Amino acid sequence: MKLNVPEYGFPTRYDENFLVLLVRDPHCIYAYWEFSDEQMELIAEELGVTWGQVPLTLRLYDLTGINDDKGSAHSCFDFTVHSLANHYYIKDLDENSSFRVDLGILTKDGLFVALLRSNIVRTPRESPADGSGVMWADLLERLVSRQEKPKSETFSSEGVYGAEIREPDREEG
Repeated sequence: MKLNVPEYGFPTRYDENFLVLLVRDPHCIYAYWEFSDEQMELIAEELGVTWGQVPLTLRLYDLTGINDDKGSAHSCFDFTVHSLANHYYIKDLDENSSFRVDLGILTKDGLFVALLRSNIVRTPRESPADGSGVMWADLLERLVSRQEKPKSETFSSEGVYGAEIREPDREEG
């Protein structure tokens, strides 16, 4: 007997304009985007081509150590992407650095016109922290070295709580 259960899936598009940047690892970030149907039509019409012929450019900005949002960057680098693409991996980046991307078009005179702007991301360090200020807890060693009855310790986001372990009361009979 087959049950008639409706299938629900995720839409392939949301018909919105967005550009999201995610960190994959210390040397790679991932950008994904979408243009609404209306936006694609406007851009293609303005350029006098079909959407599949729109020459998109993904511009990467290195914002490491920059605290303002005024557009200044240490450097930028352009990647040509096909207008039918909706994602791009950017590799060989510096660890522990901040980046943002714009998706836009380059005009014939070399002017970059941003159509979408991403969030800012920071790639992690490739190595662990140097250990300064880190406290390690060795609960087993603490329990074994105690002469008193061991305590049960419970962890939470607010700290460690101790409760003395008691033997259950036994009735003799």
